[in-house]
Amino acid sequence: MAVMDVDEPVDRVFRALCEGRLTRDDLTARKIAAFLGQTTMVLYHHFGSLDGFLIRVDGAGWRRLAEILEARARAGDNARALAVSYVEFALRHPDLYWLMAERRFDRARLRDEGRLRLARPLWGAFVELARRHGSARPAEDTDVLFAGLHGIAALTLSGRANVGEAPGVDAQVAFAAARRLADLVLPGRPAEPPDPHAGADRAPQRSG
Repeated sequence: MAVMDVDEPVDRVFRALCEGRLTRDDLTARKIAAFLGQTTMVLYHHFGSLDGFLIRVDGAGWRRLAEILEARARAGDNARALAVSYVEFALRHPDLYWLMAERRFDRARLRDEGRLRLARPLWGAFVELARRHGSARPAEDTDVLFAGLHGIAALTLSGRANVGEAPGVDAQVAFAAARRLADLVLPGRPAEPPDPHAGADRAPQRSG
């Protein structure tokens, strides 16, 4: 019997959510198994539970978002542009974002089962972005940015971003709010990333 590549079903469901071929209503064990052409036992045997499977898809979403923000930061985008990119991601992939930011997981059980190993490194990637964009307290500022940007995204997805009847459509109001949040949380100049070539032309130091 061939050994199953456990990354393959995770990737298939992740891509289907990105592309709108699956929605949040399809994220049940029975519907996911049918989509994969398997029985529900594939989820329980390889991932322990439906939560164990979906937390992997959740992680794929956060990795994709971190990669997008990192690429744009390296291209020179400032904190305001990165905040808008977060909201854009949520609006472009609403069902994936719901899984990432709103679906309730039994995180205590997943932690006990060792299924949250990637959570801290992923969190660290976002904290590092905040540090590089001028934060003196990057972990706390990342908390604030996540809370604020999620609120903006959630209000926009529910049609409530523009309740004050500000000029512009919901998305434009949301992007303006995201930029303002970035100004408030990260008002300083971006910190320069470390130069990997710094000191490369210096003579090596001898030990002893």
